[in-house]
Amino acid sequence: MSALSFELKGKPDQRLDLSPLVPSWLKDLKPKEIEAIAIGTTRERLIVGDAFKLKGKDASTLQFVGTDARCDKIGVALGEGEIIVDGDAGAYLGAGMKGGTIEVKGSAGVLAGASMVRGTITVSGDVGERAGGILVGETLGMRGGVIAIGGNAGPMLGERMRRGLVVLSGDAGDYAGGRMVAGTILFKRGVGHGVGHGLRRGSLIFLEEPKDILPTFGDCGVLEFDYLRLLERSFRAAGKAIKLGDRARRLMGDMSVLGKGEMLILA
Repeated sequence: MSALSFELKGKPDQRLDLSPLVPSWLKDLKPKEIEAIAIGTTRERLIVGDAFKLKGKDASTLQFVGTDARCDKIGVALGEGEIIVDGDAGAYLGAGMKGGTIEVKGSAGVLAGASMVRGTITVSGDVGERAGGILVGETLGMRGGVIAIGGNAGPMLGERMRRGLVVLSGDAGDYAGGRMVAGTILFKRGVGHGVGHGLRRGSLIFLEEPKDILPTFGDCGVLEFDYLRLLERSFRAAGKAIKLGDRARRLMGDMSVLGKGEMLILA
């Protein structure tokens, strides 16, 4: 049985709220019932059938085709199943998700994976500000799961992150890892100003040395870490070859707060 596919008919004249389109909500609905779901965000009523052409029947895997940055809340609160986005995604991609997987072949907007609990989000392109950060109404950012970003990330990546893993292949904006409570962010390339600002616990791992390190981080020298070997092994098992080794320069901080976090700059 083929995946349930939503092909955008044309550029929408308003932002779309696609939060109702998740496997757990659609699995028992008939095509006519799915087409009648409201997804508009203005006073002008807009339903799925107005904006999308439906194909396929297997609601355990949803595919969005031709979407753009006006298609918001894809996979919000996702608990199971798989979502594939053959295009771009708007704001709140996978925000608050509790399981399942989301793959975006383009870019995503602000707050991707905000306050997510479990699951995996993969974005081939860029993400907007506060990816893995705090969802509106929450007190903590990402609390579990994995976010893999192929492009660049906007400011405040992983803000108030509590648990989980973020892997960034491109450049990060300012204040990445800001106010983190725990968790791990791996930076393959450069970062902006204020990285680790207010870091309480957690690990920020750098393949390249940051150009701007806050003075509230204390240098502990170059050490060996079994943790890095285990992390590299887990990447290899997932089919991602990221060479980490086991030696890194460790900086503890942010000493202006709790100060039990760390920056690990690979040696």
